[in-house]
Amino acid sequence: MIPTDFVCHHCFKNSFVSATPIAASSSPYLTIIHFSFSLINHYWYIRPNDQPPEYWGVILENCPTTSTPIIIHLFDTMFYEKLNHAISHVLGTFEDVFEDQQYGIVEETIRQLQSIRASTEMSEVCVHAELQIDHYCDGRILLAFEESSSTDGMVPASKSSIELLEPVEANERNSNDECLVCLDELGEETQVVRLPCSHMFHAECITKWLENSHYCPLCRFEMPTN
Repeated sequence: MIPTDFVCHHCFKNSFVSATPIAASSSPYLTIIHFSFSLINHYWYIRPNDQPPEYWGVILENCPTTSTPIIIHLFDTMFYEKLNHAISHVLGTFEDVFEDQQYGIVEETIRQLQSIRASTEMSEVCVHAELQIDHYCDGRILLAFEESSSTDGMVPASKSSIELLEPVEANERNSNDECLVCLDELGEETQVVRLPCSHMFHAECITKWLENSHYCPLCRFEMPTN
């Protein structure tokens, strides 16, 4: 089982686009573009001492295929804007996931459509965009996860002990300090809490962690359990 709810961080995204004509026409216009999307999540763990990352697994999410009518000449000066709008429309609920990749998807779609048009006529085309997301997590978190799993079966901390965690005011922390769960800076605007062992974490991060393991991710201090 991949513990995706709390240990995967530092996501790097890459998109891959393919276009295939499915109907021929003598018209210089595209009438329908069929879009399909898939998300491929790869999970990696950064190991100590500059060792290669450890591959943990993959999760594939298929998005529903959607068709949208788009009547447009390939060399229309508004081609980019119209195609970008069409892609935004069919992405629907996945638009936020693809947001930082959409420019590249549109550019690659245009390039492939123009290449196809140069060799064949078409009135319909299938465009598939695959977004590969590589999740990386610090190996210290993996070690704590494995130790907790092997020794205690991932026993969570008690709900009451999580609710009683001490909040840390902004003037009590260094904004450059890291949360050892997400590995991002604690910052001054986020909610931070302190465990009894004095280690500080983002409140949301450590809550998710303690809902799965009652150990401090850093020093292995044991929180109360039910």
